[in-house]
Amino acid sequence: MSTTEYSTNLPRGTRVRLIAEHPKNGEHCTIIGALPNPSRLAKNQWYDVRFDDYSMGRFVERYLAPVSANGGKKAA
Repeated sequence: MSTTEYSTNLPRGTRVRLIAEHPKNGEHCTIIGALPNPSRLAKNQWYDVRFDDYSMGRFVERYLAPVSANGGKKAA
């Protein structure tokens, strides 16, 4: 049985937009860290983020949409 090293889909410093039912829905933020994920499934990966107003939050990956450098939605 081979083991593969787990890596997150959203590395530190990635700009994302929050897409959840939350007061900051639609706002842009930056990934500042990923929490340990024993399941190694993206649907279970949580991230700490910093919003542009310097407030912070913790969200699961499905609520974070990567954005391009110019602020638009990144192409799939």
